Amino acid sequence: MATIGGLSDPSQMEEIIASGKADIVYMGRQLLADPFLPQKVMENRDEEIVHCMRCFVCMSERAATSTRRCAINPIIGREDEGMEITPAPVKKRVLIAGGGPGGLYAAYTAARRGHDVLLCEKEDRVGGILKSEEVLPFKQEMYQLGNTYKLLAERAGAKIVTGQAVTKEFAEAYKPDALIIAVGSSPLRPPIPGLDGENVILVNDQYKHEKPVTDSVVVFGGGISGVECAIHMGMEGKTVHLVEMRDDVALDSVIRQRPLLLDKLYKLCTVHTGYKGLEVTKEGIWCETREGEKVLVPGTTVICALGQRPNWKTVEELYNCAPFVRVIGDANAVGTITKATYQGHHAALDI
Repeated sequence: MATIGGLSDPSQMEEIIASGKADIVYMGRQLLADPFLPQKVMENRDEEIVHCMRCFVCMSERAATSTRRCAINPIIGREDEGMEITPAPVKKRVLIAGGGPGGLYAAYTAARRGHDVLLCEKEDRVGGILKSEEVLPFKQEMYQLGNTYKLLAERAGAKIVTGQAVTKEFAEAYKPDALIIAVGSSPLRPPIPGLDGENVILVNDQYKHEKPVTDSVVVFGGGISGVECAIHMGMEGKTVHLVEMRDDVALDSVIRQRPLLLDKLYKLCTVHTGYKGLEVTKEGIWCETREGEKVLVPGTTVICALGQRPNWKTVEELYNCAPFVRVIGDANAVGTITKATYQGHHAALDI
C-alpha cells in the first residue's frame, strides 16, 4: 500500500487513486487548514476549500510553544468547544470596514451567526495585503485565500461591496449596531531622498504592474516581504541586491520557514546587512556601512519593502460610529494573517 502526502487539490487526489499510483492519499497540514475538506469534496464544493498556505505557522507553534495553531483556521485547538458556529440570540446590523483577511473572516463568522452583514472595501477587489502575493508564484495559495474567504462569507449571507470606502458619514448613515474596523495598513516610505522616484516601486504595489521592473533590482528592506520579493526577482533571472539596516534578514519569518528562505535568498541574491540607506538614485541606493563607508548598491529598479504602518487616521475617524466597535488586524497593530484572521473571528463572536 502506498501513501502520498502534501496535496490539497481533490482532482489530483482522485487522479492518483484512479491511476493506481497510490491506494490512499492522506492529508496532514491541509486538514488543519480545513477539517471539512472531505465533506466539501463529497458535496462537490471544491471551490469552498480553504487551501493550506504552507506558511509553517502550525509547525513553528509546535516547536516554540508545544501547541498547535493554523494561520487560517481559528478553530484549531478549540475543537472541544464545538466546530459549528452558534447563532446569535439577537440579529444585529454589522458593518465591516475593509476586505482584507481579517475583515473577510469577520464577515464569514458574523454571517454564520445570523447577523445582517455588510462589508465594504474601498478598492476594486478584496484581499487587502494578500493581493500583493499575486505576483509571487510560490505564494499563490496565500493570494487565493482572499477569494476563498469572500466566497465563504457571501455564501454564509454577507453582502460584500467593492469600490466603497467606509467613511464617518457612510457609517453614521448606515447606523450599524456593530462596526468592525479592518482597514489594514499602508507602506512605510521614510523621508529618504529619491525614495519617491520614478524607478521606485512599493512592494505592495507590484501586482498592479504600473511600472516596469528592469533586470537590475535593489530590494530596500530585509523583512519577510523584501526577502520573498528578492527571491522572486532572482528566480526570474534578474540581478538582485537586498539592502537591510539590521544585522540579519527575515527576522519576522516563522522559525520553520526562515532557514528555507535564507537558503534560497543567498543562492539567488547579493545581501547587504548593516547598510543604512541614504539616498535613492537612478543607479541604485547610496548606503552607509557599519564602518561609516559610503557605497552605491547598484540597481536601476528599487523596490521599497520597509514595512507597514496602521491606518490610524481612518480608525480614529470611525471609532465612535457604532455602539460596538472592534479594531482588528493591521489596523490595530501591524502583524500577521494569523492575527488578523483570529481577531476577525473573535470580534464577530463577541457581537
